[in-house]
Amino acid sequence: MAGIKSQLDYSLTNLTLLTSVTTFDLKNTMQEISYNEDIFNNVLSGYVMIVEASGFIETLAINGTEFLRLTFSKFGDRSNQIDKIFRVYKLGKRKLEGTMYKESYVLYFCSEELLLSEQYKISKRYKDQLISDNVNDILNNYLKIPSNKKGTIETTYGKYNFIIPTLKPFDAINWLTNYARPNPQNPGADMLFYEDKNGFQYRSLQSLMKQPSYYTYTYKPKNINSKDLNSDVHNVLTYEFLDSFDTLNGITSGTFANQLISLNPLTRTKKVTNFNYDTYQKSAKNLNPYGIIDDSTNRNGDSLSQTPQAMLKLIFSNFDSGTNSYVAGVPGASGNDIYAETFIPNRTAQLGLANYTRLRISVPGDCNLTVGRVLTFNLTSRNTKNNGALDKYYSGNYFITGVRHIIDLTRFRTILEITKESVPTPYPANSNKSPLWSNSVKGII
Repeated sequence: MAGIKSQLDYSLTNLTLLTSVTTFDLKNTMQEISYNEDIFNNVLSGYVMIVEASGFIETLAINGTEFLRLTFSKFGDRSNQIDKIFRVYKLGKRKLEGTMYKESYVLYFCSEELLLSEQYKISKRYKDQLISDNVNDILNNYLKIPSNKKGTIETTYGKYNFIIPTLKPFDAINWLTNYARPNPQNPGADMLFYEDKNGFQYRSLQSLMKQPSYYTYTYKPKNINSKDLNSDVHNVLTYEFLDSFDTLNGITSGTFANQLISLNPLTRTKKVTNFNYDTYQKSAKNLNPYGIIDDSTNRNGDSLSQTPQAMLKLIFSNFDSGTNSYVAGVPGASGNDIYAETFIPNRTAQLGLANYTRLRISVPGDCNLTVGRVLTFNLTSRNTKNNGALDKYYSGNYFITGVRHIIDLTRFRTILEITKESVPTPYPANSNKSPLWSNSVKGII
């Protein structure tokens, strides 16, 4: 780290605009760069803010068909740099700056694959195939994604028959993902399709959560005379709780409990499937060992995970068509079971759990921070009796769902959105035996 003066230092190697008339270096006119990743979005995106007095928009004939090469790293460490080529799709916020000779504007960019996906539609039958194979086919044959932009495509479980009903490629993948089940060791239906710094990924939330923690980040006031650069690099600059808990939303969204009623019109049968958070939490792969709710009950004696009627869905399904006498022996009369009784209750809850506790933290810029990684966040307890111990419930392992790398003229910061669906210390069993508590549960004043 010789020559490094601050944990916010960076190296910007390329900020090159490729136009139909020339290739142009924007580094000297850049005011701010924002590079964004979102695990619930399909592609990378961002913007570059420019201030110049030479009329580049006219001179370079900028019209929305340009490419932008962006290469940056921490402390010039090229082994961990981000090096991407994006498509410029929009020019905005154009205005005079200071004097009549300067203009500022913003060039918005995204992965080229987003524009390709918007240009084409898919109408295709997939017969007796894994959903992960369908995803690979769309990436390879419709979007023609190069091999260096393909990350991990996890093999899904179960074979299906699908007809893609004239959908755009990304819409088709997202539609298929609603049905996708991960490896049986990861219960539920929590597959996600997204792009990170390493390419396009098709991963299960639970398989991602099994990763070791990338690093432990701690919020502590920075000593103005600190010379411990390694410690400063991993110090949390700011933090903000976006969501701590929302019991009402957890009930109405089906996060704690939900019910699916499946009707098979061919066999005239019904099936009821209940999701129970307590049962799921014991079998799923979690970031931390303990659940987010305790065993408290309402006036009817039910806990939050024992009321599946709180969120009810009704669907038509084919859960027993394959062996029923109405269709047996008739080729093509019924397709493979789509396992709606697995993916609908579980996915409803799993996506809610993945965003149950959310924080936004700001740290010194680090290109290794990418969506899908696990980190540890240590939050010092605000209880003065704990003598600087960690908060028992809001410290622990978190999952990175959003990354925003921000580079300006003097510094490099990374803004992270991190989430968790479990706690490192169990909430205590309900031991309040006071008449006031008992009467409050019953609604008695």
